[in-house]
Amino acid sequence: MLKEHQRFFNIVFQMFDIFIIAAAWLISYPIRFVYITPWIPVRKGFPLYDEYAYLTFAIIIMWFVSFHLAGVYQARRTQTLWPEVKTLAKASTIAFSVFATLTFLSSAVMFSRGVMLVFFVVVNSLLLFERISLRLILRHLRKRGFNQRFALIVGDNEISQAFLERIKFHPELGLQVKGLVRIDGEQGSSPTGLPILGTSLDLTQTIKDHGIDQVFLALKAAERPHFDTLLASLAEQNVRVSVIPDIYQFVTIGCDVEEFEGMPLINLNHSPIIGWNRVAKRISDVVYATIALLIFSPLMALIAAAIKLFTPGPIIYRQERMGLDGKVFHMLKFRTMRIDAEGKTGAVWAKPNDDRVTWLGRLLRKTSLDELPQLINVIRGEMSCVGPRPERPQLVERFRHEIPKYMLRHKVKAGMTGWAQINGWRGDTSLEKRIEFDLYYITHWSLFFDLKIMFMTLFKGFISKNAY
Repeated sequence: MLKEHQRFFNIVFQMFDIFIIAAAWLISYPIRFVYITPWIPVRKGFPLYDEYAYLTFAIIIMWFVSFHLAGVYQARRTQTLWPEVKTLAKASTIAFSVFATLTFLSSAVMFSRGVMLVFFVVVNSLLLFERISLRLILRHLRKRGFNQRFALIVGDNEISQAFLERIKFHPELGLQVKGLVRIDGEQGSSPTGLPILGTSLDLTQTIKDHGIDQVFLALKAAERPHFDTLLASLAEQNVRVSVIPDIYQFVTIGCDVEEFEGMPLINLNHSPIIGWNRVAKRISDVVYATIALLIFSPLMALIAAAIKLFTPGPIIYRQERMGLDGKVFHMLKFRTMRIDAEGKTGAVWAKPNDDRVTWLGRLLRKTSLDELPQLINVIRGEMSCVGPRPERPQLVERFRHEIPKYMLRHKVKAGMTGWAQINGWRGDTSLEKRIEFDLYYITHWSLFFDLKIMFMTLFKGFISKNAY
């Protein structure tokens, strides 16, 4: 029954996609030649609408083939919306590239580049809106008990417990775990609170008796000898099988699964800021830093003049810091200490009433204005506007052995401000708490999260009792 539902919803999605693709193409012509013409005049004459309309069926075929090859219509019940959106955008872009290339090579008709551009924007916008709308409708129905999928977990241990805890937070997935199957046949109730439906020896019958659609294998290292037998029995069943590896406890900031010549590779502690995410973050960094430089340039010039006038020595202080992937770069700051400040102490954190800090430097540090030159580091690509604050290599070498998971903060670019800083964990405060907040930021990163942190920095980041 549920597989019939899946096929039904796939057909619904495909029908909506066909309608949207066709409609987007057919309305792109009037948008360009009717509504946009007053702002962007047509210089090469108006082509016949029929020449464009005739291509509708071919466009549908191209997009349909691309969507199927990219796996757009695969079941994604245990995935969030974002991976589906990325797959959809990728498939649509590939289809458009093929379409644009074929029309360019065609000598019969020269199609308007304006129409093509309008179509690309319209079709992707409408497909995105459609996907979000339909997924929200489906999630609402699943929360109300419709379109459910019944699952079984093989293994009664801390792995299955951790998985169940995560499932409880996502009722919109419509995934009902009917119970557990134990490997060793132990008696007694499960700490998960789920019923024990049998053992691995009668797994096939358990699947049939309870109408199971999906099986999750959650085996500990000691139970791996049963793995081949379980997979062999499951191969005979028409169920979806997912494996929860027992290395999950080593995953702190996320993981990624990729395929190499048919072999799955699990990348542990995989940063979410890769691919298009990295491109988007880089573009936003350049935009934000450029705007900030334009706004603060008069203030920066005034600070530079004050440092030159009242404190002997250079205006800018270059200090080695460790950034992305452990690479060292020179972080820029307005100089706030005497020239020979670290001649005797070496690399140490500043302390309250530190006599190495000049009177002007104390004011700059208290207001965090000494950090403004790091906008140039952001433009260069050495830092980001938001991220874990960078530390000096000498201190990193010490902390990496003292603080668990310390080096994971270098999976992303260092930032001018960060989640830890706006929550008060800066200066000479708990490193453990700082790492906790840094890892939370990396795990939950999004462009919106960056904007939130930058906005909060205006009120919580500039002036701090721990800045000295």
